[in-house]
Amino acid sequence: MNKDISLLVIGAIISIISTMIGLFSQIALQSILKNKGKVKIYIKKVYSKTDSEPWGFRNYNGDMIFIVPVWIEFHNTKEKREIIRNLNLQLFKKGKRITNMIQASHYTVNGEKYSYGNEGSYSFILESTSISRYDLQFMIKKRDVESDFDEVKLSYYDSKDKYHEILILKIEEPWNKAKQLVDKDWVSLN
Repeated sequence: MNKDISLLVIGAIISIISTMIGLFSQIALQSILKNKGKVKIYIKKVYSKTDSEPWGFRNYNGDMIFIVPVWIEFHNTKEKREIIRNLNLQLFKKGKRITNMIQASHYTVNGEKYSYGNEGSYSFILESTSISRYDLQFMIKKRDVESDFDEVKLSYYDSKDKYHEILILKIEEPWNKAKQLVDKDWVSLN
């Protein structure tokens, strides 16, 4: 009888251990599959919603300003939500950060107010396996920039609060009102 009980207890212990191993293996595999994929970012320089002009330098109410209107598209191929926080444009001179641009929150057409970004915010929650597109506009006045600049980089924080910077524009003559072009197609940033 003691031998039967011993075999029964040993069998139960083996069953519990194998069930736990199976459960943890399944949880680990689900976690790996859920995190598989990445967030891809695409950008397209477009015409401004306010004056139908492409990115560039212009006079506005007596001030020289730099405006960059873009469409941005996020492709989240992961099986979980991702976050893009504080997406902005940074101005650089010879690799050194000068300042960040102003994120426009809204614009008005015929008395009706429309929002840029995510209801005026430049932080985004990307649903799992989704594609989302946003209208964005960045601007800065010449008097708010301490020096000239030669690069414009897109910056943001990801879900792990890791900071990213990606070059989007080289500027040869800042504050020169030259005619700029819009992008004909989307440009992959990562």
